[in-house]
Amino acid sequence: MRKNKIAHEIIEEADTYYETDDQEILKAREEFRTLVKKYDEQIKEEKEKVISAGGLKIIGTERHESRRIDNQLRGRSGRQGDNGESKFYIGLDDDLMKIFGGDAITKVYNTLGADENMPIDSRIISNAVENAQKKVESRNFSIRKNVLKYDDVMNAQREIIYKQRRDVLDGENIHDSIVSMIEFVADNIADMFMNVETNELNIESLNTEIINIFGIDMLSYIKDNKNDLNAISAELKKKAMEIYAEKEQEIGQEELRELERVVMLKVVDEKWMNHIDSMDELKDGIGLRAYGQKDPVVQYRLEGFDMFDEMINDIKVDVTKILMHIRRASR
Repeated sequence: MRKNKIAHEIIEEADTYYETDDQEILKAREEFRTLVKKYDEQIKEEKEKVISAGGLKIIGTERHESRRIDNQLRGRSGRQGDNGESKFYIGLDDDLMKIFGGDAITKVYNTLGADENMPIDSRIISNAVENAQKKVESRNFSIRKNVLKYDDVMNAQREIIYKQRRDVLDGENIHDSIVSMIEFVADNIADMFMNVETNELNIESLNTEIINIFGIDMLSYIKDNKNDLNAISAELKKKAMEIYAEKEQEIGQEELRELERVVMLKVVDEKWMNHIDSMDELKDGIGLRAYGQKDPVVQYRLEGFDMFDEMINDIKVDVTKILMHIRRASR
């Protein structure tokens, strides 16, 4: 029909049966039926020749790891009750024979001085090959099952991140989320610089980090309240929100809302891509946990969610840092 210059979209309609008044489609259907009838006659003649010769013969030059693939090939030789035959050969150096123990048979061959072209036709070996296939199939099934479990972990994380991205891309007002991030960072920043063993606060390092993230110098206040982390966090939140409110006046409400979306999207995308790479590296090496009598899938789930939580925290810190330091450019 293509040789007859019939358009591709019309050819696609040639074997359909829905009601239509389109004369072009109806004409194509008629031509299609004529061609089918014509070639069915030719195929019928050729089919009789094949059957009279004994049917189709399948010769397999190896055995696949999956019995299903071998059986599909065998099935080609006797479709719809037609005559046919299949014969499979496998070499002693094939991968499947190595699993079964082909090296041992090779040694026997060499010891006997047998001709390398002499075939072995033994039901014992055939059964052994099928058993080897079963073992490989079982192993592959376990691998696929574990891959699905690994994917479940990533899918759960992906849903959270993609929802956040959709909110941004759909133009949702994410100001409340930004405020929550700023407050979260302020609430938790002091804990990072508390020495658990000595119960002492590293005042200088904490103030340097606050300046780095928030652009606020709180050295005097931290020194006066070094034994009260809640007070430090509360004061930091208060100052941060005051400064952020001033930014809204300086930059403009609509402009700041748009900046919030741009910054959020940029940071989330960057952190998520890095997280995917880290999760791939974790999956590559997680199998070693089995040597420590630990389930690799469970460990992947636990460590993966720890890494995800760390990524979420990094997103909050970076978004806070960028927005707290943003300024309107002077003209």
